[in-house]
Amino acid sequence: MSADVVITGCGVVSPLACSAAELAGRLAAGEQAVDGDGARVAEIPLTVVPAAARSRIGRLDRVCRLTLAAAYLAVDDAALPLPLAVPERVGLVFGTGLGCLLSDAEFYEKVVAQGAPAASPRAFAYTVSSAAAGEVSIALGIHGPNATLHMGMAAGAGALGHAADLIRLGRADVVIAGGADALDTALVEALRAMRLLKTPARSRPFTDAVPGVWPGEGAAIAVLESADHAAARGAPAIARVLAHAAGFEPTLTGRTRVADGIAGVLRQAMTAPPDLVLASAQGTPLDAVEAAALTAAGAGAAPVIAPKAQLGDAFGASSALAAALAPYLAARRVLVSAVCPAGSVGAVLLEPLGARLARPPR
Repeated sequence: MSADVVITGCGVVSPLACSAAELAGRLAAGEQAVDGDGARVAEIPLTVVPAAARSRIGRLDRVCRLTLAAAYLAVDDAALPLPLAVPERVGLVFGTGLGCLLSDAEFYEKVVAQGAPAASPRAFAYTVSSAAAGEVSIALGIHGPNATLHMGMAAGAGALGHAADLIRLGRADVVIAGGADALDTALVEALRAMRLLKTPARSRPFTDAVPGVWPGEGAAIAVLESADHAAARGAPAIARVLAHAAGFEPTLTGRTRVADGIAGVLRQAMTAPPDLVLASAQGTPLDAVEAAALTAAGAGAAPVIAPKAQLGDAFGASSALAAALAPYLAARRVLVSAVCPAGSVGAVLLEPLGARLARPPR
């Protein structure tokens, strides 16, 4: 079997658009998602979920809804038949930075205010970060490997990389993978209380150096397959996963060591210098670290696009959203770089396969 891993479909739920093609176009047009103190999805496109699979939607929390909608959009985009022909050979890898944080806040706020009798069994089911992966697996009938990765703001890239590993190791033929995180008032107020809430005007990548976050939300899920499996079912590939890497660098007080750690990750991910970088920079002091790492890894000459400037920081979803743009970019090798102030770093090198090229975001 070929070791090639390809992407045959992507599902995107973002504040600007709910398709990768539309998102690429709106970013290229210079549009910016702004909604009060953050960038939220106005309406999660749950109508994509077949009627027979909607019975559980009413109980789902927001991050589960974002993930479920993006997963169905991805399956539709890949024309992956449902029910799955061999569900044991289909896996799922979910990446998230905040996971169940908002459901935890809802659950414990009521318990603290009203006592143990106020503990909601419904809400309790979503106080684990693997709930989204479980709900998607139930809905799609996935019986293969199932993992939830916590890599902070690098979680989406990490999920794509782990999914590629599962396929290359022969553990699965198809893996649904990506990242999601949700935004609500509790998170905004927490960021404000920590003095980490930023406005878009203070979130200019590689220009500002202001600690904090202009928060956003969203989900991006991809269908990864072995190239042989995709060819056997006649599914056109929209991108190839060339390489990936992940790491952890806890010494945030030492910029040189952080840059060394990130550069090491990026070097592992690159077989040749990329001709375009989708960076995680968002106008914080970490931007300089990421820029130094890209240079040290040989990617310093490539043009850089920083989607968070227009989408806000969607935490674990951000690098997956960036990866979903790759098939629409006029580039041969697109590097998605993900850096989290908590120490996680990740990188995915993608080869767009041409069928969907469009004018790239600025």
